[in-house]
Amino acid sequence: MGRKFSITLLVCGLLWSSAFAGSRHVLKTHPTPSGHPSGLTWDGEALWLADWRAQQLVRMDPKSGKVMKVLPSPGFAPEGLAWGADRLYVSDRASRRVYVVDPETEIVERSYRTPGHRPRGLGWDGAHLLLVDSGTDKIYVLNPEDGTVLRSFPAPDGESGGLCYDGRYVWVSDRKRDELYRVTMEGMVATILPAPGPFAAGLTWDGKHLWNVDFETDAVYQVDVEHWEAFATADTVQATIEVVHTIRNEGPGTLVQGQIALALPPKNLENQWLLGPVTYEREPDRIATDRWGQRVALFRFGKLNAGGTFTAQYKVPAALASLQYYLFPEKVGGLEEIPAEILKTYLADGSRLMITDSMIQKTAKQIVGDERNPYWMARKLHEYVVNHVTYKMVGGWDTAPTVLARGTGSCSESTFLLVALCRAVGLPARFEAGSWRRGDTASVDEDNHRWTEVYLPNYGWVPCDPSTGKGGNPARIARLFGQLGNHLFVTTHGVGDSEYLGWNYNSESTYSFKGTCSVFSDRMILWDRMEKE
Repeated sequence: MGRKFSITLLVCGLLWSSAFAGSRHVLKTHPTPSGHPSGLTWDGEALWLADWRAQQLVRMDPKSGKVMKVLPSPGFAPEGLAWGADRLYVSDRASRRVYVVDPETEIVERSYRTPGHRPRGLGWDGAHLLLVDSGTDKIYVLNPEDGTVLRSFPAPDGESGGLCYDGRYVWVSDRKRDELYRVTMEGMVATILPAPGPFAAGLTWDGKHLWNVDFETDAVYQVDVEHWEAFATADTVQATIEVVHTIRNEGPGTLVQGQIALALPPKNLENQWLLGPVTYEREPDRIATDRWGQRVALFRFGKLNAGGTFTAQYKVPAALASLQYYLFPEKVGGLEEIPAEILKTYLADGSRLMITDSMIQKTAKQIVGDERNPYWMARKLHEYVVNHVTYKMVGGWDTAPTVLARGTGSCSESTFLLVALCRAVGLPARFEAGSWRRGDTASVDEDNHRWTEVYLPNYGWVPCDPSTGKGGNPARIARLFGQLGNHLFVTTHGVGDSEYLGWNYNSESTYSFKGTCSVFSDRMILWDRMEKE
């Protein structure tokens, strides 16, 4: 499964809305009985909804949305609800307490202080109470009897609100990002989905589906989280991209001959579509394909005396969209399901990878451990590079073992290391590269960018960037895996040692000279608004 799609997906990508991937994922919608909904939980048969302004706890019929029972809130600002051991647990923002309520007698049996200063969502894992606090940005595992903190792990993002447990993962809502996170009990974000409304609050799990109440729309949504498309695109922009590479002989000797290779962009990717042909000011001598299947335009030049220049360039109109993969670890196939040709091509060693190096082998195996799911293997390796390699331009593009030992590297060097670590444990990986739009549509990019792609069975090549957004919270790190912005234009796929591009991307120049020569090689990518016909 490669990253090439038909024009049908182009239309789908252009029409997709960033608000929610599709109404088909919302199975049911009920209006809330009052205007300030916050917490949500499931008691095995019905929904319970907290309203912080009305100071009420409302039991709702999940089929009709009708109110079945109303209880007064034990606190002045109920935020979270959980159901466990036939009791309602209510977290209150004003008092910073958790209240344990018998819904039959309406008696508050006990209460205790929360560990953080801004308690929000509550959940129940079958034995313990789970509490997310947006003040400390932590999820706490509590003894439900007295609130003793048993352990904690980082919350996904800075505005975590609703929380529930589905038997395997913790679900957390974020109202600023309008996202729903599926989180492991160790705090790693496994899946990111768009929320059904603009102010996602309480969450609960009914045994099969996720429910989310929205504070802005005053609605409760039943969400199907099982049948999602592999990816979606949004926020499409159009631009004319010009790739330019110039050689200038500053003398005093003579350039005898040379060649410039320009990487040609793939025609269609999930989030990138060429809207017209590639055009040249000077026609290339030929179009060639390297060992990785990368197409290049080759421009040869002859003698250049001191002061002489030679320029190769092309222009292409393109549509670029933000890309979001909806990754479910349990839907990723095993290593044995990876096609043999992919394994043969993308597990090979390279001169800057050195995957047989003892430190590469040892580190990769320590990070992965006994994990055999390709998704979690890739996520663990990716997170290691994100957290252990500080972005720093230190000169050339060093080998993966050097970057590993040094702990610093450019985007290319972080990519080399991640590719090497993936390949060392049998996970196919390669690089994807191109240009980064610097600000407005009209801009000049002289730095460019390179990132990684990992092959996941049932999904294909999935992008992940180990060099941007160093540090940060779990959601930010997770967004670096399976997402691309509409500011990136892809020209190159490969793994280096290309017969035309070497370990470069976008373009490469080679030449021979006679005498003493100072040669200036300059490349840039220019972005502009798409030219009108």
